[in-house]
Amino acid sequence: MPSSISHSERAIPRIPRLAFGLLLTGLLSWSGAAAYTLWLNPEVSHFTYSDVVKRRWAEEMTRQHGSKVVVFGGSSCEFAIDGERMLERFGMPCVNAGRGAGMGIPVLTMAALRDCRPDDTLIVALEPVLMTEPLDTPNLGIQFSIAAGYPEWIRDPLPPARPISTVEAALALRPGGYHTFTLLGKLIQRRPFYRYQPEDLRPSGWIQTPVRVPVSGPPRHSAVIPVEVRQFLRSLRDWCGEHRVRLAYSIPWGYTPLEEMNAFQQENARFLLQVAEAMPVLRDPRLGAHPVREQFSDSVWHLTEEGAWLRTDELARQVREWDIWSRAELERLAGDPDRVSTVP
Repeated sequence: MPSSISHSERAIPRIPRLAFGLLLTGLLSWSGAAAYTLWLNPEVSHFTYSDVVKRRWAEEMTRQHGSKVVVFGGSSCEFAIDGERMLERFGMPCVNAGRGAGMGIPVLTMAALRDCRPDDTLIVALEPVLMTEPLDTPNLGIQFSIAAGYPEWIRDPLPPARPISTVEAALALRPGGYHTFTLLGKLIQRRPFYRYQPEDLRPSGWIQTPVRVPVSGPPRHSAVIPVEVRQFLRSLRDWCGEHRVRLAYSIPWGYTPLEEMNAFQQENARFLLQVAEAMPVLRDPRLGAHPVREQFSDSVWHLTEEGAWLRTDELARQVREWDIWSRAELERLAGDPDRVSTVP
């Protein structure tokens, strides 16, 4: 007669087989999600392609001219600075190292530092809305770093940015629900999977789009930079000092209706006072407020070609003359809204 012991012995192997099946299923699911994220995700593919273009231009500028200007930030930077124009009109070699703000400050910064060499000038053009949020590395930043072949950007970022562990990085290699449903919607509607196309990108890293979307502004922010972001800016200053790279901040332009110019410029002046504790701030008399609606394309941050040429020319002059706000000037502008600049 079969005993209860022999029955139990026969049941035992079933548990490991079930666990192994679940483990294998999970591994296969993760592998598929990671492969899609790194090689098929339209957004990540766009940024890895643009990274190759930007790196190629940076190497060419270093080889031909010895020193250069590297401007970086989120997409407001990528749409605003025409490096070829800066070179042709002002004799100033320039790389547009702007990328998607959704990558987070640590990755945006590390990607720009890769292209910096001694005697270069690094212009920080991060959006105030990004700098007044907690210091973080979102999934897009992790995905882009790995897809571009630079996992060290997330493993060893400037302090106090938190290093990303291998396990955390692996778990980030998956599309989110919003991405999945958006992609399905575009597939059903037969629309392009990603708004920006390779032909929109220029050799210097500048991008333009024919898309026009109604925008409203200004892009408000708290005007208070968190402690960890201030520490990060000081780490960036120290890195530039050690590597003989000249450093300054240039506030991006956001669409601002005329009736809100003064309030938004005062808000930006308060923000710039905090930035000035870590690095020089270029004297932009607009204080980041631009009221010409027709010079924005598909975002409150994205300048059209005409707007980008104006922004490029003004930035070139500021860098060439090293025109810097004094602390007293920023204090006056931050405290007296009636005296804030209103450049049209």
